[in-house]
Amino acid sequence: MSSTRAAVVVQTPNGLHVCIEPIAPHTFHVRLNRTGRFEEPAPLARLGVVAPSPLPVCWETKTRGEEMDVSTDSASIRLDRHSGQLSLYGEAGTLLTRQNRPPRVGCGTLSGPGGAAAGTSEDGFETQFALAAEERIYGLGDQHDTPLMKRGCKISICFHVGKEVHAPVPLLLSSEGWGLLMDTDRRHEFDVGSSSPDVVRIRGRRGELAFYLFASDGLAGLLQKYSELTGPAALLPVWAYGLAYNCNQQTTARDMLEDALKFRREGIPCDMIGLEPTWMDRPFDYDAPVDWHPDRFYNPQWLPQGAHTFMGALHTAGFKLTLGLYLQDNGEAGQQRNLPEDWYNYLKPFVAQGVLGFNLCTKIPVREMANVPVAADDSALDTENLPHSTLVGRSIREGFATQTGQRPMIYTPVGYTGIQKYAAVWSGGRTRAHLSVLGLGLSGIPHMAVDMELHTAAGIHFGFFQPWSKVNSWAYWRHPLLLDPELLRLFKTYAKLRYRLLPYIYSAAHVASRTGLPIARAMPLVFPDDPHAVTQQNQYMFGDAFLVAVFTDRVYLPAGEWHDYWTGEKFAGPADIPYHLPKQAGGPLFVRAGAIVPMWPDTEYAGQRPPDRLELHLYPGGDGECTLYEDDGRTYGYLHGEMAETSIVCRDDGRVFSAEIGLRIGRYPDMPERRAWDVVLHTLDKPSAVKVDGQSWRETNGSHKEPPPASWSYYRKTGTLRLLVPDAAERQASLRLEFVRSDGREVQRMSGRRQRSLPCPSSDRRTAGELEKDIEVGLATESTVKALSTLERWWAVRMAESDSVEDVREHWLAMNGLFVRTAERKGRTLHEIAGGDPLLRTRLQPPDNAEDAYSSLAFIAARLIEYGKRRGDPHGIVRQATDIIMSEIDQELSLQAVADRLHLSSSYLSRKFKHVIGLAFSDYVLEKKMELAKELLLAGSTVAASAEQTGFKDTSYFIRVFRKYWGVTPGEMRS
Repeated sequence: MSSTRAAVVVQTPNGLHVCIEPIAPHTFHVRLNRTGRFEEPAPLARLGVVAPSPLPVCWETKTRGEEMDVSTDSASIRLDRHSGQLSLYGEAGTLLTRQNRPPRVGCGTLSGPGGAAAGTSEDGFETQFALAAEERIYGLGDQHDTPLMKRGCKISICFHVGKEVHAPVPLLLSSEGWGLLMDTDRRHEFDVGSSSPDVVRIRGRRGELAFYLFASDGLAGLLQKYSELTGPAALLPVWAYGLAYNCNQQTTARDMLEDALKFRREGIPCDMIGLEPTWMDRPFDYDAPVDWHPDRFYNPQWLPQGAHTFMGALHTAGFKLTLGLYLQDNGEAGQQRNLPEDWYNYLKPFVAQGVLGFNLCTKIPVREMANVPVAADDSALDTENLPHSTLVGRSIREGFATQTGQRPMIYTPVGYTGIQKYAAVWSGGRTRAHLSVLGLGLSGIPHMAVDMELHTAAGIHFGFFQPWSKVNSWAYWRHPLLLDPELLRLFKTYAKLRYRLLPYIYSAAHVASRTGLPIARAMPLVFPDDPHAVTQQNQYMFGDAFLVAVFTDRVYLPAGEWHDYWTGEKFAGPADIPYHLPKQAGGPLFVRAGAIVPMWPDTEYAGQRPPDRLELHLYPGGDGECTLYEDDGRTYGYLHGEMAETSIVCRDDGRVFSAEIGLRIGRYPDMPERRAWDVVLHTLDKPSAVKVDGQSWRETNGSHKEPPPASWSYYRKTGTLRLLVPDAAERQASLRLEFVRSDGREVQRMSGRRQRSLPCPSSDRRTAGELEKDIEVGLATESTVKALSTLERWWAVRMAESDSVEDVREHWLAMNGLFVRTAERKGRTLHEIAGGDPLLRTRLQPPDNAEDAYSSLAFIAARLIEYGKRRGDPHGIVRQATDIIMSEIDQELSLQAVADRLHLSSSYLSRKFKHVIGLAFSDYVLEKKMELAKELLLAGSTVAASAEQTGFKDTSYFIRVFRKYWGVTPGEMRS
């Protein structure tokens, strides 16, 4: 054994040299070869991907027999000095992962002068780590059509024609609290429990075995450690988080300006206009200057800059121009040509004219996108994995900063680990596009966007809830003004919402640049302890507040209260609900109770108005906090402290919902001296009092364009309360807001919004009678969500027929008849259930208008359910049965066994179950098992594991049942 100040080296009896270097309290650099020569810098450090920490690390070694511990304050590695196997332990001494067999390493790779390979090993390296039974593995970048959870997958880390891999990242993140980053620029392969279900195997054909091993609590903590290791993500300019539009590749200056002005004429906010590489007079080879195409983009040489040019006209209208550059072609045998050191000088004239960003492109499209191609022979396998895009992105970012002092917008279709420091990543049309965004977010690359699918409502919905949004015409005609009227209306709705959310999105981007936590956060990142949440692939959190579901009509809501953004309806989680889209939406969108969402007023582009007045949207029902990050949105001043932070906290004790807006801490150039807050509280029940800094404010009718001082208004139609709080120059403390609830708060919080704001979804074709049956099921099983959501749709159907006073009363009486029957089955009357509550007695009087009638019905339905749960309703046997089924779905469930546990006869339970649920017991169990099996397979589970978790002991029988139910085999479902 030998050691230096920074590392310890051990030689095993079979000639393996193991070098362990603690580079941070939680991170170790491990290298293994048979030469004992560990060349510096290591591959990722040589490529600038990993930078050594400037801070010293305190560590020690302890030896016991054949075992040696290398320990810091936060983690330790235990090495078997005989076999070379190692194990990683966390701060509390908990085993996180271990090599379950000795690593295999060839002769290693020796570097000659300048880092060129002087010798290679033909047998390469192999290592494998044991996987725990429930361990989940994430990362590995953007691998086409693979699930988020990579266990069960085999993935190559390379760039190759035919492999739809945009950004391979050799990073593993484990649900058990450990991460691994391979330290190599050569092709290698991860087999994550595919060949052997309990093993992750890593193989490479050449080079030494080297990797970074790190520990932390949870996936979010691991992402932060990875960010500290490879460098933080570049913060884009604020306008880059708006909307980008790339013109058709045959466009001219006139066409481009017309495309831009269409956005302004239609009132569609947009910031970035991009050109394909056809803007230039010849192909750009990085060796000589280019100019504007003389026919398409004529720019007189005697006045090339100013407001009179096409770039000046764009700038006047608030647009920012980006130019496409083809990435360099590979040379022979896949080797990349070196970039001239001064090649950025060829871009300087265009930047001086007003260009603010560059779109890196590739020439060979694969499903509307391209990958860096390499030759198919063996020599190609030995090329560096660091793609040309990283070198180009780094040169542009550094050159642009030197020339302008500003941040450019650089976006590339290909990248490798570390690309997040220089550029955003983009992709063309592909299936399951959202998995590319979420997968890269789980691989340390938070700025990923997929070209918007413009011709479907679901595509627009997802397109605007990405880290950044782009409409790409490329070879087609995808301007939103060419959409049909309904899709154009939807596009406008989402574009305006995106721009109003820019303060919220930009704050989340600041968090991403600091911690690695992406803007679009896969469910395992946010809800790691919810076993149902971690399997969800078609939904994610967008920042802290929003839950977005895409390309699905079902939504899983984790524990807590959730507000449907489109309808205002509230739901209590955990709940798996069917979702019926309202007309104004392209997909489900929920807001977490306790959320705090800062918004801009409507704007056409970022920077159009000074940020001296912000909306602050508050969603009661829980506690929450957020930090609003602000800077000039353009320069690197934020890295030197030129920024402001505002902390906002809200608390909900059931009686009072309060919010505290902290003082702005910090300054940046051109920061507004004062800030007015237009506070919007989303509540179905008007508060009885509103206080600001302890002073009661008065209620007004909201008819004023600018509200009177010290006043608030409640808008029942939208379910919102608004008040304008001007900033005081002399303010020295936080601003406190209090909203005191009225007596009906609890039931109102469970009910949906009034029906006039909730049109019946066109996709729900059930009759009023069928809906009444579902309401009865919801009341019998004490399902608040089912009963109230169905009641809402039933009322909408009835009111669509007629909303006269007579019909309102008739329908109100009819539903109360159902409530009376429900109460009788519980052995009580409605008045007895009221228990002398005068508020409920008033709800039992026939109302005169539709709004009050629906509010009354929702109140009574919720009270019936609340009473049944409180009294332990003996007739709720179906709910008890369904609870058993869902909690023991991994078991064999028979009608007789469940009936015995409920002390009932099987025939009685069968009749009751069919009466309430509408399905036979066996059909219901099969439905739930098959739905779970589908979720598990799509989340990356193996067929055998899916069979076991759904209660099938025989895998072949499971396959037959699955195929009969879904029409495809489990294997086909996974692929």
